[in-house]
Amino acid sequence: MPIVVAVLGIIIVVLGAAFFLIPGPATSPSPVSTTVTEDVSRTEEMEKPEELTVENEIPPAVDSAMETKSYTENVTYLTPARTEHKLAVTLKIANGLVTEADVIYDGGDGFSNPSQERFDGAFPSEVIGKPLAGISLSRVGGASLSSVAFNEAVTKIRAEQS
Repeated sequence: MPIVVAVLGIIIVVLGAAFFLIPGPATSPSPVSTTVTEDVSRTEEMEKPEELTVENEIPPAVDSAMETKSYTENVTYLTPARTEHKLAVTLKIANGLVTEADVIYDGGDGFSNPSQERFDGAFPSEVIGKPLAGISLSRVGGASLSSVAFNEAVTKIRAEQS
């Protein structure tokens, strides 16, 4: 029983200290009335900002550099069970960055195994928004063979861009 009383005493002391040491809500200063006068003629003399038009927003040189190109490469890989799987990898690239990525498995027949399905759910976050030159996947979603095949397609796309 004396231990329970001691523990309760410590808790009360800690809560009391916290109550007095933690500052309460800040009080806001009372509003002060001031009178502001403004010379209206001065504001009329100021220059008006230039109106933006579509031509002013994106210079023509930058606009052409932002052109998106689409590349598709077909690759295959063998599983340890000696089954062949096909991947059609499509990447859309603008300014050297991947803006969209898609993989079609086995000619569009859907996923032939759970590894492909896990890879499909995980690879976009590893690719989209990244520079093409820096993409190299390793066991994405636990799928090492799909990752290797994807990397092969990326290598072909890099060569096609050059």
